[in-house]
Amino acid sequence: MIENICLNTDSYKVTHHYFYPKNTQKIYSYMESRTGAEFNKTIFYGLQYMLKKHLAGHVVTEDKVFEAEKIISQHIGENIFNIDDWLYIANELDGKLPVEIKAVAEGTPVDVGNVLMTIENTDKRCFWLPTYLEPLLLQVWYPSTVATLSAEVKKLFNFYLKVTGCDINNAENMLQDCGFRGTTCLEASMIGGSAHLLNFTKTATVPSLLIPQQYYNEDKVCAYAIQATEHSVMTSLSEEGEISQAINVINSSKGGTLAMVIDSYNYRNFLEQAVDVNTEFNQEIMKYISKDNNKILFRPDSGNPVTIVPESLNILSKGFKTYENNKGFKKFEDNIGLVWNDGLNYNTLRDVLFEMTSNGWAADNVLFGMGAGLHTLINRDTQRNAFKCSAQYRDGQWHNVSKEPLDTTKKSKSGRLKLIKENNTFKTVPITDEGEDMLRSVFKNGEVLIEDTFSDIRKRTLNYTQ
Repeated sequence: MIENICLNTDSYKVTHHYFYPKNTQKIYSYMESRTGAEFNKTIFYGLQYMLKKHLAGHVVTEDKVFEAEKIISQHIGENIFNIDDWLYIANELDGKLPVEIKAVAEGTPVDVGNVLMTIENTDKRCFWLPTYLEPLLLQVWYPSTVATLSAEVKKLFNFYLKVTGCDINNAENMLQDCGFRGTTCLEASMIGGSAHLLNFTKTATVPSLLIPQQYYNEDKVCAYAIQATEHSVMTSLSEEGEISQAINVINSSKGGTLAMVIDSYNYRNFLEQAVDVNTEFNQEIMKYISKDNNKILFRPDSGNPVTIVPESLNILSKGFKTYENNKGFKKFEDNIGLVWNDGLNYNTLRDVLFEMTSNGWAADNVLFGMGAGLHTLINRDTQRNAFKCSAQYRDGQWHNVSKEPLDTTKKSKSGRLKLIKENNTFKTVPITDEGEDMLRSVFKNGEVLIEDTFSDIRKRTLNYTQ
């Protein structure tokens, strides 16, 4: 399927070109995370991907225009689609979109209630185009929200690592993206998964590795994974042969960190046999972890992690040595630990870490994985992302426009805007006010003007999460 930019909008947007006041020449719109969002800052991410994939270059052709006209005629009615102006873009503007987009640098954590991106047309004939493109551009809410949630989880890890006397450098390894199978489509797994990689270096979502390389000028892989089993492996010899199969897995491993899922039947029995020094299983485990850089993680992925994680650590401590760190929290002496990947979200992660701390366990004894909690238990309202028109130019002057409904939380901004920083806090002000504008012109007339590397974007999130 060939993408058609003329159809990448809401149905009603197609009708607006004849609804705006006469003599309208420019429309100016902005995006923000409105006050009342779940987290008090939004990490803006994903626009460069969208620009390069959907908007850059000669994206409008006669064939696309005629295809769109045919579809809209059947979808809404005859003489509705703005065929003349779209053909003007295709033929007179070389198929390039006559708009300018400004945005805060990707990876920047911005206080909610502030402008993140603006758009206005550069050709007066195409005044209707900025709002036509709004639905597509607003989809940046998804990678931005994943990036924001992921960053907040990393902050949580850093807090508990400090409280329990651990190295905060371990934080970037503590959360793996396990969401590929639970995302709505391949593209969502890629762009959402890459957003997570701004904060962490672990993922099981292989397609997400392509976004930094193909759209963010990165020349190396940005995340890593470990050897791990699933239930199809661990149940191969049925319940009676589970331990024999576990031994086979250990002996077949290529070395390094190995994670074994242990809830196929009874995770308690599995752990009890793992710590029993009289079993072949324990002996094979000890042989494996005695080698440099080898580690085994047990994954008891069923039930309530708030109670099962501390319980499982306590069972492991009966067979594998622990010591108290300088803050008095228990850590395993050998290369042993837990991993939990099931049913996690921000709140359950917080509760698990709190319970571990209450039971005297250091935070870095456990690694975690998030799937739906990272990718699909969020929506546009998580950070209250909205795109609104705030100014229109006609009859030789700019007119400020806004909405102010009875629900005052949905009040929009008016006028042309810029984003400044005062005392390390972002503030949205009229474009004529003093102060350096943190919004950069990133796209104009079909050309991407600024291209960041993924590494650059990662650096912008670092201070926020520590």
